[in-house]
Formats: sequence, structure tokens, C-alpha cells
Amino acid sequence: MYIILIPNFNWGKVATVSEFKIDLLISPKPELRNPEGETILQDLLLRNNFDYVTSVSVSKVIQLIVKAENLEDAKSKALVICDELRLYNPLVSSCTVRGTE
Repeated sequence: MYIILIPNFNWGKVATVSEFKIDLLISPKPELRNPEGETILQDLLLRNNFDYVTSVSVSKVIQLIVKAENLEDAKSKALVICDELRLYNPLVSSCTVRGTE
């Protein structure tokens, strides 16, 4: 008779996988110029007299639906995707990961 040991096997416990909505917010670093934001600000001030707006920054959001065991795992997977696919340039932008079930 042989006994085979399987390390890290969850006997009787099935991992539940859910879908999570993940937002990757890619924003320009604050110390760098944001020409698109500057243009919008100028239009607000010059054309429409919205002088109560003092700053505009334009970012982009990439939305993913990620299958994972929990929200933290989904965020981690999304960050790997973001880094490996070079969805943003880390020299000029930052990436913030937000998620919900």
C-alpha cells in the first residue's frame, strides 16, 4: 500500500471564485505638466468665466471585471496586468487600483 501526500491540498474546501469590478485610475504625476488639463482650465476661465475652478487634471480609467477569490486578490491581479502590459508609463503617470464586488 502506498500513501501519496499532496502538499497544500484543501480537503473538502472548495475555493469560491467571484467577479470583481476593478478600476485602474491612471493619473499624471502631480509634479509634471498636464497639457490637456491646462487647456480645459483655460477654456473654463476664458470662454465660460468659471473662475471658481482653479485646477484641472485629466486622467483615464480602465475598467476590468476580474475573477478572483477575494477583492484583494482581484486588485493584485489587475495591478499585474497593468504593469505587465505597460498600460501606463510609470515615469509620468501613477496607477491607482480600486475595486468592488
